[in-house]
Amino acid sequence: MTTPTAPGWYEDPEDPDQLRYFDGIVWSSHRTPRRTPSAPAPTEATDTTSTGWGQPPGAVGQDWGQQPPPGAPHPPSGGQQPGWGQQPGWGQQPGWDQQRPSPWAAPPVGGQAAWGTRRDVLPDGAVLAEWWRRLIAKIIDWIVVGLIAALLSVPFLTDLVAAAQSYFEAAVDAAQSGATPDTTAFESAIVQASVPITLISLAVAVVYDVVFLVWRGATPGKMLLGTVVRPAEHAGGISLVVALRRQVLLVVTNLLGLVPYLGVLGTMLSIIDPAWLLWDRRRQALHDKVADTVVVLRRP
Repeated sequence: MTTPTAPGWYEDPEDPDQLRYFDGIVWSSHRTPRRTPSAPAPTEATDTTSTGWGQPPGAVGQDWGQQPPPGAPHPPSGGQQPGWGQQPGWGQQPGWDQQRPSPWAAPPVGGQAAWGTRRDVLPDGAVLAEWWRRLIAKIIDWIVVGLIAALLSVPFLTDLVAAAQSYFEAAVDAAQSGATPDTTAFESAIVQASVPITLISLAVAVVYDVVFLVWRGATPGKMLLGTVVRPAEHAGGISLVVALRRQVLLVVTNLLGLVPYLGVLGTMLSIIDPAWLLWDRRRQALHDKVADTVVVLRRP
């Protein structure tokens, strides 16, 4: 009899009336009668397309995921496992013919099974955007908003540059004469310019976000990175009210920056807001929680 090449039950070379388990390397000591009360005896059929338990002697291995007939013994542990691409060995399966879903498999329809396995998949199958994807999208949006705000703030920036030039000249003259330059005029110019520049930048950022989120569901940065903003509990676009709620923390942090001694609080809040998604289960930043939204990958 030819020695098998794959694990399985084969005709015992020492006793033709017995089936003996071959673990892929050597014959084990596990035997079972060829005929059982609940399963027909194996025949000497030559159909090489049939697989599974009760195969004719000399067949090339068994299908590990196939349901065995009633009364057939379980394979012993410690045998050689099937090759790459086959199911894992015994003791790792939730059932005879059921394979545990991979945590990185594509989300199934309905998403319920994947939601229990992957933390980044919502119950409806939508995949939450990664933190780095959101960060790059935000940087792109900051650049666009900054350019627009700078163009609108040119008059105030011109005054600020003129005040800085005057202060520099006064500082040079004071250094030559050994005196201390007067900073009052320069500090006043900074305050007078910073307030309108901050308000213009804030207005541009709010309008930019709200218009694109209501119109396209994503800002240009998010569109480039393949993400979209949607309600946390269901798929679909967001309303104008929800888009405005996403801007509440942005407005608060910018206004706090204009108030003496409260600017530090505004800075801390502006850091905690995006950092929150790093440990949040639904990868929500604080402004997402205020609006009850999530950022997900755009489906093709």
